[in-house]
Amino acid sequence: MALCPRCQQPLPDPPERFCPHCGAELAPAVRSTPWEQRDRIGLVSALVETTQQVFTRPTEFFRAMPVAGGLGGPLLYGVIVGYAGLVAAAIYGAIFQAVAGPRLFELTHRSELEKFLPYVQGGMGLVLQVVLGPLLIAAGLFISSAILHLLLMLFGGAPRGFEATFRVRCYAEAASLLRLVPFCGTPIFVIFILVLTIVGLSEAHGIGRGRAAAVVLLPLFFLCCCCVGAIVLAVGGLASALGNLK
Repeated sequence: MALCPRCQQPLPDPPERFCPHCGAELAPAVRSTPWEQRDRIGLVSALVETTQQVFTRPTEFFRAMPVAGGLGGPLLYGVIVGYAGLVAAAIYGAIFQAVAGPRLFELTHRSELEKFLPYVQGGMGLVLQVVLGPLLIAAGLFISSAILHLLLMLFGGAPRGFEATFRVRCYAEAASLLRLVPFCGTPIFVIFILVLTIVGLSEAHGIGRGRAAAVVLLPLFFLCCCCVGAIVLAVGGLASALGNLK
């Protein structure tokens, strides 16, 4: 019977990634990902292989992902793939605003300056996202990881520390590449990144899928409640204002 090297308690057969008694990671030295080996196999190869594994075998990838080793490497990966998706979405948005903007706002009866305004706004938005994109993505990764880890702690599912949560969030950013697909890419990206984060948190922290799903979906639930509340208040205010006009 195999014993845990830390607490010397018997391990299940087959052994799991973490000891069920003390939480120690078992055989951490053999766990790695292509991105962790980018110095050996090359940056481009590591990027392609890592993304391929995240897309096709997310459970195996996050199970093999080291939960420690530094934040810089995963952050670099998340910024690269996130930036690619951000730029693509910004370009598509600028094109849509330039083509459909004048029609949506019925600018045919307005001045030439007002007709040209959607093109200017779309171009400025694109430039700002391209220039500030990496900083925005990095900040978003840290903030979202902090929120997820806080919720994990509240649910009692954060035994591996913040770095494990941050690594999951960075590698789940691979879903941003779906934004390269015009029109339907962004909705699919939103769904897929949620799935990847749930799977990743479950494997990295050794918790059940249900608990991981609750942690990931709870912020969305609160956001939806806030949006519904804001709409109800706005409709109520409008109805009251219309009533006062009578």
